[in-house]
Amino acid sequence: MTTPSRGARPREIAVLVGAVLLEALVLAAAGLRLVWTLLFGQPLTVGGTVFLAVVLLAGALWLLRVGRGLWRGYRWPRAAALVVQVFLLVVAFPLLQAGQWAAGLVPAVPAVVVLVLLFRPAVLVWTSRTLR
Repeated sequence: MTTPSRGARPREIAVLVGAVLLEALVLAAAGLRLVWTLLFGQPLTVGGTVFLAVVLLAGALWLLRVGRGLWRGYRWPRAAALVVQVFLLVVAFPLLQAGQWAAGLVPAVPAVVVLVLLFRPAVLVWTSRTLR
């Protein structure tokens, strides 16, 4: 396969990257909220809050990198984005089963959108570039 030209970026990539970056933004906001709780609030446990804040902020940075890789047309971010979406569905499924529709649909809807877009032919062609 040939490397896609820069001008041929499909619209699906823009939507896909936007959804991944939105997920990164939500993770970063949750991590920063925990840092705020550490500095100005009463965390339940300091160690657990620090650990969770670091994990959330690192996840946000990773998703930013995944979005950048998808935008540039690399192949490796497809697998990373797929794994994140499966984790989001694992979180959303019990919430939906428990009848907490709002809390369950918030992670489920973007996950389904990203999963559908990851397997669109235009996205597969665009993300066929390898690291060289």
